[in-house]
Amino acid sequence: MSNPSFRPLIVFSIPVLILLVLAFPPVWTTMTGDVIKIKTAPVDPTDLFRGSYVALKYEIESVKPSQVDDSIKTGFNTRNMGDYKKVYVRLKQNTDGLYGVDYVTKEKPGKGVYLKGELEIPYDLQNAKTIQIRYGLDNYFASEEKAKEMEKDALANPSVAVVKVRNGNVVLTDIIIE
Repeated sequence: MSNPSFRPLIVFSIPVLILLVLAFPPVWTTMTGDVIKIKTAPVDPTDLFRGSYVALKYEIESVKPSQVDDSIKTGFNTRNMGDYKKVYVRLKQNTDGLYGVDYVTKEKPGKGVYLKGELEIPYDLQNAKTIQIRYGLDNYFASEEKAKEMEKDALANPSVAVVKVRNGNVVLTDIIIE
């Protein structure tokens, strides 16, 4: 590598390699992931800077404290209230074919369908009725007309998010309004 003509090639290839490494998990999940359906509700279709999209609220984002592993709850303390903690959420299929939360753990499950998420440490540690978890599935981009139509239809009918899951990574592929 003493040849100075390779230095620009090396310098310009590093950002490209970083982008490829960041893009690999979502692309791999889209290509090879298992398809599951999660109950959702579109919320708001407009953002001036990001364009038209549908903000989504998932049923699996709110979990009961009884579904959270004790090892996670013992890690809560008042200094960290409002912070986020990385967790794995094991899902189970309900009788209606949709997936819901089975339990939340800090250890990666060995099998089954699970998602990586960020658990928000509640401000009221003793009396929290639900605990919030983020999965990075909050927005579904669509044309302005389609986003407004989806919001209007979702107010009258239930909606389902179709996602692909692989090794805890998740990619939103479609929204179905029944």
